[in-house]
Amino acid sequence: MSNLNLSFPSATTDHISLPTVQVGETFDFLSAAYRRLFEASRQDAFRNPVWLDSFYRHLAPSRGAAAVIVTGRSAAGELVFVLPLILRRIQGITLLETADLGVGDYASPVVDLSAQGALESHSDLRAEILAALPAHDILRIRPIRSDVLEDWRVFLGGDVVPLGFSAHAATLAAPYPDWRKRSFTKSFQKYLARRKSRFLKSGDVVLEHLTGDAAAEAVYALRDLRAGRFEGDPIQSDAVADFYAAVARNGASEGLCRLYRLSHDGRSVAYTFSLTQAGRLHYLLIGCDYGAFSRHSPGLLLYDMMMETFAEEGGRIFDFTIGDEAFKADFATVPTAMYALLSRPTVRGRIAHGMFGVREHARRLYENWRGGGRTGSTDTSGDGERPNPATQGS
Repeated sequence: MSNLNLSFPSATTDHISLPTVQVGETFDFLSAAYRRLFEASRQDAFRNPVWLDSFYRHLAPSRGAAAVIVTGRSAAGELVFVLPLILRRIQGITLLETADLGVGDYASPVVDLSAQGALESHSDLRAEILAALPAHDILRIRPIRSDVLEDWRVFLGGDVVPLGFSAHAATLAAPYPDWRKRSFTKSFQKYLARRKSRFLKSGDVVLEHLTGDAAAEAVYALRDLRAGRFEGDPIQSDAVADFYAAVARNGASEGLCRLYRLSHDGRSVAYTFSLTQAGRLHYLLIGCDYGAFSRHSPGLLLYDMMMETFAEEGGRIFDFTIGDEAFKADFATVPTAMYALLSRPTVRGRIAHGMFGVREHARRLYENWRGGGRTGSTDTSGDGERPNPATQGS
């Protein structure tokens, strides 16, 4: 697919005019132009330059996904928006979707906040973008937080579809021990205190923030600790592990990646992979040595230690991201419903989407049955573990 230059009447405000939109396969997410746009946007961690560069460089090619990067520029040539998309074929169906592939928990367009008014008032913008997009049977943008739904609709329209699961985040405050006392139930506080006391007395416990090559290598150690715990765990794929390792290596220096190692007398107990952006930490992955340390509930202790470290550094939001695991409520999180935008421009797409829906419903019924309805703040059968984020469906 070659680049397309599309001219149409400008929408003008005091700040910006928008005469062109481009759709292309290649884009430099590490460029100064994109970094400027990102800094002027909502700064979603999943749209960070390092994250998207690694996604299109390492992960998309391994999954047969072609890059579809939609960009809009001002009359002066400055980027005002970027829509990072991919095009792939699944069982004969051409699917156009956001840059996700099971690793991104939130999908958002990258938009210069000062340009939003001009974009929203541009009567031809959506039609021009849709006309420029490559042929597809299904357009699917997910998972989307409610606060950015309308941002996507400005560009692509589509039907709003509830996804049936939520994201969960806690608003932190320092000093953390005081916040924890106010926010956690007394029973959960006692549960954590007993295990933490026993764990700290049993040996030399250290929480390290790894960076650079050490962080990249830790991704593979995390993967090994997860092996066999989750059916279809994406990080067991070399391409996915290499993607996370690239983000860990290159994102730590920019403050994007937080890869923690918890050790006991020098032995690795657990690793977590998280992203940080604009005062928000997004927890994504954990791997624990349950064979040696399960009686200490290492996952729950590690979350508590991470929250304390982040709060004392000035962090505001600890985001456990998507998935309705019961343990998240114990950490004083508030749920946020997640949505998708969907359009099916072809008959084949409408038929296929119906079939995908039946398969997804069956999968969720099976997972609910297999999960056995786990509840309760002291149920540590999974110790706060979760499968890889955003793995809902194909």
